[in-house]
Amino acid sequence: MPLDKIKVCHVVTTLGVGGMENGIVNLCNGLNLAKFNPMICCLNSKGPMYSRLRSEVQIFDMGLPNVGRISNIAHVASFFKRTSPHIVHTHAWGGGSLYGILGARLAKVPIIINGEHGSFFANKYQILTQRFLFYLCSANLAVSESLKYKVNEVLSVPKDRITVIKNGVDTDLFSGKYSRQDIFRKLRNEGFPFDGDLFYIISVGSLKPEKSQMTLLKAVKNSTIRNNNVPVKILFVGDGPDRSLLSSFIVDNGLEGMVFILGNRSDVPELLSAADLMVSTSISRHEGLSNVLLEAMSSGVPVIATKSIGSDELIKDNINGYLINEYDASDLTKKIIYLIENPHERKRLSHNARSIINDNFTLDKMVDNYQKLYTRLLSR
Repeated sequence: MPLDKIKVCHVVTTLGVGGMENGIVNLCNGLNLAKFNPMICCLNSKGPMYSRLRSEVQIFDMGLPNVGRISNIAHVASFFKRTSPHIVHTHAWGGGSLYGILGARLAKVPIIINGEHGSFFANKYQILTQRFLFYLCSANLAVSESLKYKVNEVLSVPKDRITVIKNGVDTDLFSGKYSRQDIFRKLRNEGFPFDGDLFYIISVGSLKPEKSQMTLLKAVKNSTIRNNNVPVKILFVGDGPDRSLLSSFIVDNGLEGMVFILGNRSDVPELLSAADLMVSTSISRHEGLSNVLLEAMSSGVPVIATKSIGSDELIKDNINGYLINEYDASDLTKKIIYLIENPHERKRLSHNARSIINDNFTLDKMVDNYQKLYTRLLSR
């Protein structure tokens, strides 16, 4: 007997500010509500991203403690028994997947899926646990082909049991067509001394060691950039544990009038429209397929990114962006200077970046691939 609607429950620790959480929100908002009933189970708390969900997406706040407790599995299983999802879709190894997968098995949920987004736990016990959970799932996903091979290598699991569904971006939202003049007027009203005639470098992401924003600060500290004929401003969009460290570096090196930390913002699409260059300095082992890079490229912003399993797949060096080695502030400085001095190169990278996004990484394509997977697994 055919199902009226397929109830899909995503499990995540919290909907904090991050690329994985952004992807979950985009997927739930994009599902065809005539066929799917999306839900999100937040194990600890809803987090700030939940406010972006369309009203039809149910969200549940479990309020479970952050510390690992075996009893959490029973709580999650009880939740699944009450809500009766057809599919449980967990995200990233760790607390969310552990409780979500084991709870779903106890509750006898028909289909269990785990999606991998980038990072792994590396000690022997954790690897064995992740491998065990891998085989409890109906399907295992990765957001890039490169990440698929990393999962295979780290966990020693077969590649043919890993399905790749690449991240996608809303090309209408991240269009690059917002008024630069209006954006800078808004920022000036907030007290930021920004002028539309300057060169703006933007970095979007949580301020934490894995994102290595210090590499960009070390690059802009270089006198070549500071004394360039074109005045440069650096905008960090995001917040996190490294904020005080970065702020101290800015003050100690006299960068207060050049570098600004804007904190978490809801107007990232507009800010990207106002940027001349996007820089991502993430540590390679922590990046699957960066949503921020997708958003910048969709907005037509030239990008410089550290090499990682995700960026290598998205960016073709010197074709639609530039790649650098992690922590290489010297090479980053050279590439920033080159792009400042060569607007025709920025225009070429921008055009090529938009093309690869429109051809391969749209949100519609991503959502359609998930819908086909859900339907196929249940039809078995």
